Amino acid sequence: MSKQEISDLRPLARLAVGRSGADIERIVREARRAARREARPLRWDDIVDTLGAARRGRPEDLRWRMAVHEAGHALVHLVVRQASRSGHGNLTVMSIEADHGGMVHVQPEPHVEETQAHLMGLITVRLAGRVAEEIVLADPVAGSGGAPDSDLAQATDLAVMLETTLGFGRHQPLVYRSMIDRSHMLALDQRLAGAVHERLEACRGRAHAILTAEAETHLWLARTLLRHGVLEGDELAEIVREARRRLAAGAAGTAGPDVDEGSPC
Repeated sequence: MSKQEISDLRPLARLAVGRSGADIERIVREARRAARREARPLRWDDIVDTLGAARRGRPEDLRWRMAVHEAGHALVHLVVRQASRSGHGNLTVMSIEADHGGMVHVQPEPHVEETQAHLMGLITVRLAGRVAEEIVLADPVAGSGGAPDSDLAQATDLAVMLETTLGFGRHQPLVYRSMIDRSHMLALDQRLAGAVHERLEACRGRAHAILTAEAETHLWLARTLLRHGVLEGDELAEIVREARRRLAAGAAGTAGPDVDEGSPC
């Protein structure tokens, strides 16, 4: 494939970020149907238009909420990663354009030492999106929960594992208890439910402290994501470098040089 062909595909690839293979198959089918209705061959523009339909249907206040949420995940990830020095992976994608909503993807690092502190850091990052909504918008929506793969579900799973299967429980830590049915265990074991909730509250408190202390950087990152819709590749790498510079400047008690908010860095 030539460089020109790759360049032509880039906007399409950016719109497809965060979508599954099944999503793409459905989108292509819809685009083909649109082309058939007009009795013409399928064009790139048909796929682009279909990919962009979800974005066009979202009101701007919803897109802003999504940007606040995903920027919360990303910023807390950067702070937690810096504090631990390693083991929390690298940001590869930030998006508010996927059919199902926003997403932040982190490429895990190999050979991670899964200490209790590391796992609590993962919970903190999972809860950061909801906490960001609480701080900026005062009233979070239900999107952090509901599904088995939601932020709250994954955070709860990790907290349950810490208490039951990984040897970090506050009560009888060496007793291994399978978590095949997490909800059943939590409903019947109030001691366990209390310990899990304490962990979640501790991680929520850490995320809140980070996002409160770094409010300006968080809002800058949210506005940047809102403007671009999708951040990945070299563009995201530049954004991450700028976010780290701002975090370091805040930690040092200095503002640092002004940066044009209209540019990606």
